[in-house]
Amino acid sequence: MFGLKPLPVILATVAFFFVGFLWYGLLFTEMWMAAEGLTEEDAGSPVWMIGGLIITFMQVIGIGLVLKWKNVSGVNDAVMTMLTLWLLIALPFTAYAFVYLPAHSLPLLMIDASHLLVGWVVSAIILTIMK
Repeated sequence: MFGLKPLPVILATVAFFFVGFLWYGLLFTEMWMAAEGLTEEDAGSPVWMIGGLIITFMQVIGIGLVLKWKNVSGVNDAVMTMLTLWLLIALPFTAYAFVYLPAHSLPLLMIDASHLLVGWVVSAIILTIMK
């Protein structure tokens, strides 16, 4: 996998996916659904979770490549790298919905962006420790 060890990539993917479960399935479920304008009946098929897992896997590979190319050697450097990438890539990307959707939902922006921040940091820590 692009010169990355499979086990750390798999474990980081599972951990990141679990962060998503915590964010959207436990901690911020009601706030997120309200911000999205969803009801329980609107919940999609669990089959869509496979797509989410694939997207998470792809992000973890990207995180692993950035850490590898940057030659990150310690957890602090990995966390700072993810904070920088989150600030310059993930936050602006998630802000598109805030800017362009009619609702301009700040709670939705905060939930989605913080999910990526925590997921990226957790993944980077796992990949760095297990490299």
